[in-house]
Amino acid sequence: MKRTLLSLALLSSVLVGVPAAHAAPTVQVVDMFGRVVNGYGVKLVDWEGYLANPYVELTVRPPQDVPFPVTIDLKAEGTSRLMMDLPSQLTATGATKSLTFANASEQKTFKLAIHSKRGAGTDEQHTLRLTTKAADNTTYQQTMPIRVQQDQKTSLEPTIPITFDYRYDTITGYFSGQPFRTAAEEAVKDWFRFFDLQPFDTVAAGTENNHLPGNDWQNTVSVTNNAAYNGMWVYFRGIQTPYSTGYPAANGKYHARNGQQLPGPIHRSTAMIFEYDEAGKQLFTSLADEDWYKTEIQGSVLDVHGLVMHEYGHAVAFHSDWAGMRNYVSTSGASDQDVIDYMGHPVPLDSSYHIPGTQESWDRLSGQSGGWTHLFPTRRWMLTKLALLVAENAGWKVNRNLTPFLKPSIVTTALPQVAAGQPYQQTLSAKGGVPFYDWRVTGGALPAGLSLDRFTGTISGTSTAAAGTYSATVELRDYDKLSTPVTRTFQITVGGTAPENLARSATPTGSYTSPWESVAALNDGIDPSSSNDTANPRWGTWPQTGTQWAELTWPSARTIRSADVYIFDDAMGVRAPASWKLQYWNGGAYADVPGASGYPTALNRYNRVSFTEVSTTRLRVVLTSGQDSVGLLEVKAYGS
Repeated sequence: MKRTLLSLALLSSVLVGVPAAHAAPTVQVVDMFGRVVNGYGVKLVDWEGYLANPYVELTVRPPQDVPFPVTIDLKAEGTSRLMMDLPSQLTATGATKSLTFANASEQKTFKLAIHSKRGAGTDEQHTLRLTTKAADNTTYQQTMPIRVQQDQKTSLEPTIPITFDYRYDTITGYFSGQPFRTAAEEAVKDWFRFFDLQPFDTVAAGTENNHLPGNDWQNTVSVTNNAAYNGMWVYFRGIQTPYSTGYPAANGKYHARNGQQLPGPIHRSTAMIFEYDEAGKQLFTSLADEDWYKTEIQGSVLDVHGLVMHEYGHAVAFHSDWAGMRNYVSTSGASDQDVIDYMGHPVPLDSSYHIPGTQESWDRLSGQSGGWTHLFPTRRWMLTKLALLVAENAGWKVNRNLTPFLKPSIVTTALPQVAAGQPYQQTLSAKGGVPFYDWRVTGGALPAGLSLDRFTGTISGTSTAAAGTYSATVELRDYDKLSTPVTRTFQITVGGTAPENLARSATPTGSYTSPWESVAALNDGIDPSSSNDTANPRWGTWPQTGTQWAELTWPSARTIRSADVYIFDDAMGVRAPASWKLQYWNGGAYADVPGASGYPTALNRYNRVSFTEVSTTRLRVVLTSGQDSVGLLEVKAYGS
């Protein structure tokens, strides 16, 4: 009997996997640069502002040593905001998709993206789970990280005031409920969050005229502003039939600043008309982004935010009352080089001033269209980068400093000296583009013993090179097939001794220290094993949030030009900061260090910042938390 039970147990282990003597069959996931991402995982970006984020396309190679056909089930776990290209499913915990392979040589692609998260946030980490089922019904599982870079670290708001006028919502009263009103207002603000504007000259009360329709667009009502304003005026009105839309006042006469009429012109009074089939649809007013997947653009759930965002687009730009848009339509989009550069071809508007819903007019990086169909399951209508670029034709100026509009660039300008025979680690910093970056040395060479991590941009190792200066050209590619790679050449000096860590002679202090943590950890000279090092002292500020600081103080002035900061993140109450910076005491006040090379927030490694040298007795690390507390494991300071 015992032998029979043992035999059954061994048979069961074969059915669900492979014998212990052999490694489990592995699915390979490869990115557009040919990198196998199984070890590092996938990186997505949630750009600044509330709009459709770019996707990454990945190639799946099935295991080679299992019986075919093979099915690989993909599950992006951790948040309902994760999505995959169709055919796929959205769930409360992520997206699912299945791929079937007839043989070992077949390869298939899938696309992975994340729905935008409203407001400021911190970087996220989720999981991509791959479950392989072979023809003999054996199954194997493997996972890899999905890293999400949250670019919006601080709240993004319109730079001009917006007045919402509800006086004429007298037919249906849709806007009387606060959730409905909030969703509609946020949808309007989402357009203006992207525009680079200053307040205009004040429009006196009772001077800006507009019009509103009755039901079925009959019995037009003349309206005017009942208060002075120096931004935009928006009328909200609900009707019963036959459709929703938006439009401007179409006079442009108040588009002035400091008494000077501005080119454009901008129409400063707009209307948003809301209609829906009460019998056939349920209104959805939630702005919780974990709920967005519950909406159905072509189903029974009508998303108020998405519909207002889409229809107000006609008021703010996509309408024949805007002279620039009439010109755009008359040239079939050939007049806008920015759009052509982004999409690779002109994008005409149809007769109703919509971007066509055909695939060639879908936003190139997000695969979404702000309309009925696109690459991903259609739920909430979202703004796209393409829609904003086209909207500029109405006279608006998009804020090109926001991350969706930044071209890729290498931020790091110089690298510190390498000490022969000593461990070295520096992470290159970049911004812009679609940041699942690929780093390569394309000219010259790093000093012997050092290597560049293609995923992280980290140069690390122990140099075995002779003393001297070495030149290496580093190329940065972002995850946009139409981007031009950028390069920077670094001169790397190998010296005989390691630079002195000035932090060791300083006295550490902090804004707040959790009772079980230690501020002495800041400069105890212990290199952490990870950002969640549990074996060595740590400085953390739980439960305090907001702006926190850690400081090094010397008895006399030190000349400092770079620092290493190791972030504490326990994946619970202490997380990586939304942002951080270095300040020094200039004798009378704290000031930001000049010429900072950038402030990366990478985990499990030192974050290096170089700057124009300062002479000071105090160096302060100022950290701004996201929703959690912050902390540090080690701070180093160097004068050379």
